[in-house]
Amino acid sequence: MTGTPPAPTDQPAAAQPASAGRRVTLPSGELNLHLERSALPLDDLLDFAVRRNPKRGFLFVSRVLGKHIPVRPSVAAGTHAALAAALPSLTRPHFIGLAETATALGEGVFRAWQSLPAADALADGSWLAAGGRGTFQHTTRYHQRAPLLLRFDEPHSHAPAHLVYDPGEAARAAQELVLVDDELSTGTTLENLAREWLALHPHVRRVVLVSLTDWCVRRDAVQAALPVPVEFVSLSRGTFTFTPDPAWTPATLPAVTGDGGDRSALLPARSARLGHPGGPDLSAWTAPGADADLRGGPLLVLGTGEYQFPAFALARTLEARGLDVHWSATTRSPVLPGLAIGSALTFTDNVGDGIPNYLYNVRPEAYARILVTFEGHCHPDPALMEALGPHARAVRLS
Repeated sequence: MTGTPPAPTDQPAAAQPASAGRRVTLPSGELNLHLERSALPLDDLLDFAVRRNPKRGFLFVSRVLGKHIPVRPSVAAGTHAALAAALPSLTRPHFIGLAETATALGEGVFRAWQSLPAADALADGSWLAAGGRGTFQHTTRYHQRAPLLLRFDEPHSHAPAHLVYDPGEAARAAQELVLVDDELSTGTTLENLAREWLALHPHVRRVVLVSLTDWCVRRDAVQAALPVPVEFVSLSRGTFTFTPDPAWTPATLPAVTGDGGDRSALLPARSARLGHPGGPDLSAWTAPGADADLRGGPLLVLGTGEYQFPAFALARTLEARGLDVHWSATTRSPVLPGLAIGSALTFTDNVGDGIPNYLYNVRPEAYARILVTFEGHCHPDPALMEALGPHARAVRLS
């Protein structure tokens, strides 16, 4: 099992200069990194792997995110707090996390920002009444019976199309747009989302792009493409180049998109993807004795696909009660074994798409209990539950 990295400090990455170079040789080619500054040593922030994707032969694998590598919830909470503390002054923000990798990161940063004293100091009292201290949603790849606001593409992704549902009047009145992803490489995806949002909401005064690691080689181009000021916030910042190995033969990409059918019967009618980020009711988990059967050994709490933040909230709650907890999530992202990917389980998604999903770097025997969280009627694939063993159980949180 991968070791647990230290929690990030709550200082902006810019406060800790660390100019350095790094060459990473992958089976698919060579990454050359130039690190300008970082809140943590690079090896504590990320590792590397090879995407099973002919569009891009490399993957930055975060050690503090809780997606491809299990982490302690306190580590993920530290990243949320660090990024929230590094945000510029915001008055009327709408936060959007990118599916599927950054849904929990986006909501975590949003909630951490809400907890800051400065978040109370909003200039317009009517805004407080209408929208509270900011609003949040995440993008999705699932169709539901709800008003669709816009679509945009993630060009390099295995599943490029993103949907953004109408999050409501308060969110659409926001004056700042805060877009959160796990890493920036070209910035094109967030630029595409910002352009579509600004076309519908020309009153937005500023765009803030938030990521754990910022390797964006197009910062000036992103700013030039958008009609408002753009700011970048991250735990580390640098640039990179990737030189593909001409002898490398990309692996065949598995099916990564579903049939586009309506998933309203499976997904909740209220969720963060629809602009309702209200957390799960965890009172049953905090009642006296409620966690008795979870004690006695390491515990793993898993999110499923886009449904990550409620799993994090449960893991954080149990960790605060003294349990030995790690947190991670399943994914539809196909990554080749090796390097940062020490192990992989393959099974079918639980939202009716019938496509392969994966769980990386989880050895079931390392845990005494495993909780696989799910939403609505999206029951985890029995193949996943069987692979995780008899000490795993599925838990509906919303």
